[in-house]
Amino acid sequence: MTTILDLPIHPLAVHAPVILVPLLVLFGVLYLLVPPLRRRIGWVVGALALIAPAAVYGAIWSGEQLADYLYPTGWPDVVNDHRDFGWRLLWILVGLIPVWFLFAALERGRRAAAVRDSGGPAPADGEESAPAGEDPAASGRRIVMIVLGVIAFALLGLAAWMVFNSGDSGASMVWDPKMGN
Repeated sequence: MTTILDLPIHPLAVHAPVILVPLLVLFGVLYLLVPPLRRRIGWVVGALALIAPAAVYGAIWSGEQLADYLYPTGWPDVVNDHRDFGWRLLWILVGLIPVWFLFAALERGRRAAAVRDSGGPAPADGEESAPAGEDPAASGRRIVMIVLGVIAFALLGLAAWMVFNSGDSGASMVWDPKMGN
């Protein structure tokens, strides 16, 4: 079992996803629902979309090591449930990566088309882009962005729910005397 200063790494490693996933959800929802903020927080969401799954994987890896150490003859059901929440969270976040970056690329394309068609500076986020007649891809881009935005919003909601369930089940194992260790 990997330790840091004689402490199992898992109780230390879980703090990263417990912070990063809610931040991803918060900034992701802001990015999707508040277009004027997109230019300012897009890089934050992109970085969190890549870092959060890595942090979740680190927590899963260290948790499996800890469980193997604590329960060498087999894991109890509560530990399996806790691990399953972590794996579900990881796959939700991995699924969010391509959806998120495609949405962001389409948003950037929308702004670039507005600049190209108007011949002037890009409209501020939240303002209407160039009319659909000037940008032949505008209506298709808008439809795809709406679909991807709904999918991203749903994945962010699922990620919030899974990080809550994972954290709650782990805390219950440690702090609930009825769960037993």
